[in-house]
Amino acid sequence: MERIQVALERARAKRGTVAKPADKANARPATPIKGSANLVEAWKAIKVFEPDPQLLAANRIPAYERNQLSTPIDMLRTKVLQMMRDNGWNRLAVTSPNAACGKTTLSLSLAFSIARQPEQRVAVIEMDLRRPNVAATLGMPRGTSQFANALEGRAPIEEHLVRISENILVGANHGSARHPSELLQSDTMRTALDEVERVYQPTIMIFDMPPTLVSDDMVGFADTVDCALLVAAAESTSISEVDNCERDISERTNVLGVVLNKCRYMGKEYGYDYYS
Repeated sequence: MERIQVALERARAKRGTVAKPADKANARPATPIKGSANLVEAWKAIKVFEPDPQLLAANRIPAYERNQLSTPIDMLRTKVLQMMRDNGWNRLAVTSPNAACGKTTLSLSLAFSIARQPEQRVAVIEMDLRRPNVAATLGMPRGTSQFANALEGRAPIEEHLVRISENILVGANHGSARHPSELLQSDTMRTALDEVERVYQPTIMIFDMPPTLVSDDMVGFADTVDCALLVAAAESTSISEVDNCERDISERTNVLGVVLNKCRYMGKEYGYDYYS
């Protein structure tokens, strides 16, 4: 990990830029949570879906429940929430350089970890409209949600949201969308997201994005969010790919950090059981 960090710093110095710093003056304040009757009723009106914990574990999402395996995600949760709270941010994009880096798994794991804090309200919106995977990862029955229809303005948003437990909303897709690049830069998409924010008042919105290097989808959408998290896969993502993604994203929004996923190295503290 240290070698990756050093290489990234050298690449940043070579191009003469760094990740876009937090700009508190221009940060959009987080939507306040108000315990009004309308808000409570809006959440209760969303159809409930309870994922199978065994399926989640098989899909490498241990953060659904608090346990030893969720500790790394819980640590990431704390850092993400602290940085976003300090800057008044509440929209987070999660992307990767290429496919199979684990961005969907990390998006959902982070959402479940945050939702274990009862004062949080989390909205997970799938924006990988070319190869959607959220519904399959959660085990949602086909036909439960096609949130792209709401983004296109062809259906009410509440028809394509599901609620998990008390404080997670998920807008997933069972199939790809038409013209995803244009949709992710459209006014109808922005209107739909603003409506989610207005009606459900999430403390954090997590967007599972397409890989950055396979299309212009992520870069075109980047100015819609406050910050982005980049997921790299150990032993497959190159330093140059991470550097190129960080450079492109930082021109449009704030880069929260780089997460190294699929790492085989386990420190000597791994397995020290605080839960026994």
